[in-house]
Amino acid sequence: MEKKLIAMIFAVLIMLSLLAGCSRSTEPVNNEEKENIPNQNSVGETEEIATKTSEITLCESWGFENGFATVITPETSTNFGLNFYLANFYETLVNYEDGEILPSLAKSWEVSEDGLIYTFYLKEGVKFSDGADFNAEVVKKNLEMIPRLSGAYNGSVALITALFKEINVIDEYTVEVHMSSPYYGALHDFAKLNPMAMVSPNAFNEDNTLSDKIFTNTMGTGPYMYDSQSDEKIYTFISNPNYHGGKSDIIKFNVKVIPDQEAKALALRKGEIDMIFGFAQISYDGFKVFSDDNNFGTNISDTPIRTRFFGFNLSKEPFNDKNVRLAVNHAIDKENISKNIFYDIEKKADTFFNSELPYCDVELKPYEYNVDKAIQLLEQSGYVDTDGDGIREKDGNKLEGELLYISGSSVTDDLALTVKSFLNKIGMDIKVTGLDMMAWYAKTQADEFAIAGRETYGIPSDPFTSISNMNTQTKVDNILAQALIHLEDGDEIINKLNTLVKENEIQEEYDFILNEIHSNSPFVPISHIKELIVYNSKKIDAYEFDGQPSNIRIDFLKVK
Repeated sequence: MEKKLIAMIFAVLIMLSLLAGCSRSTEPVNNEEKENIPNQNSVGETEEIATKTSEITLCESWGFENGFATVITPETSTNFGLNFYLANFYETLVNYEDGEILPSLAKSWEVSEDGLIYTFYLKEGVKFSDGADFNAEVVKKNLEMIPRLSGAYNGSVALITALFKEINVIDEYTVEVHMSSPYYGALHDFAKLNPMAMVSPNAFNEDNTLSDKIFTNTMGTGPYMYDSQSDEKIYTFISNPNYHGGKSDIIKFNVKVIPDQEAKALALRKGEIDMIFGFAQISYDGFKVFSDDNNFGTNISDTPIRTRFFGFNLSKEPFNDKNVRLAVNHAIDKENISKNIFYDIEKKADTFFNSELPYCDVELKPYEYNVDKAIQLLEQSGYVDTDGDGIREKDGNKLEGELLYISGSSVTDDLALTVKSFLNKIGMDIKVTGLDMMAWYAKTQADEFAIAGRETYGIPSDPFTSISNMNTQTKVDNILAQALIHLEDGDEIINKLNTLVKENEIQEEYDFILNEIHSNSPFVPISHIKELIVYNSKKIDAYEFDGQPSNIRIDFLKVK
């Protein structure tokens, strides 16, 4: 029971890491431990290169005081924001981009017909930033260490790590991964930097524990590595001299700790920083102001990163009534919300998952904004306003409920109040309550909610992890667990899906599951969130988003 509880907490913390803002105090990193790491160059050693290229400074609400380990759990780090920087330092065997799995450190791979063996053929001649060689033995070491380092959280972020049975080295650049059970989302899990990024063998001690070196060094095969931290809480990263990929325009970047959104925007205007990355780092109205200023460039990812939605508690009145849930879907004007709260950056969501995600291009009829239809559905269920106070009743019970959401953002505050006003128009009295992340989580997991605002896990976890966590038995996510709770065999359907290997059978299950979710309406999808960047256009020419847009890729910046 305890193991399930901490796994639940970790899964939701990962899902909410963007929204949370991660404001923390920062302590200087001790650089003395770096002196024994080969090739961990100082800024001085790259000075000649720096005069020929460029450096930039960006900001975060938090610092890298917990180091640079790629298996991130509450036991190893209090900073989940590191997730979004990992792609600068580390690489995985495969990449996820636009719904496809592409080569990375593995140049190719094969999957056995039964889905139990994954054979990876590795790139040759790749080195880590500390000079160690990348090969099959290193992959075996990494994959075997992930479950150990994850501890009780093993499988909560990447289900496949709980299915590892045996890792075999075939030759220097070929490795086999044997699994205890097939999992159709395995390759997407392999693309997750946390926990699947490959680190140098020097990051591990002889007793198979994680070396303290990882707290003061990035020991990966990516384009950059950690250099130092100043007393002003500015972290500096420089080019990895052993990087096997192409050369970047940026050979040095700094991350300055600035907790407040308005302070971030002011720092950009004053030239103290060169860019702000992430929809959680800047308000939408602030983004619009920068977009209208010729001194700054902005960009929005083409690919939505996750879905913003409201989830009902199907075990509590009045939302145990399907007509009431459908009425809410019809009563909320998503176009209005998209335009007036999200500045058309977040487009309205007609379905729970973005149709561009794998297996999610399923034909579903959207619930149109129709107040008359909403009222009709409520009256069909016997909800009428008998006393003229504007709130409907049934059997003496008011049509009411509480909407819980995570506070701390003007967007979520405005969204909750706007939804309250829409539902008031159809005779529903909704109390809105903003809570800090952990209080919100505790209440939703304890079943103490009627409606809860939240987001899906995001790519590459969507739809795989989100669907898997709809299982009511695992209790990883009580809001998602409402999805198929109306079906006696809902958990069996999800368990069956996870073990399928034939594409047509997987798609058939998705067709069924997504139709059930849509027709039974346990959720109200509101909008599809996209990633944002604002930058000094006098210094930066353009930025191309990664295939996982929330990854901050400094090597994707183009300078003038």
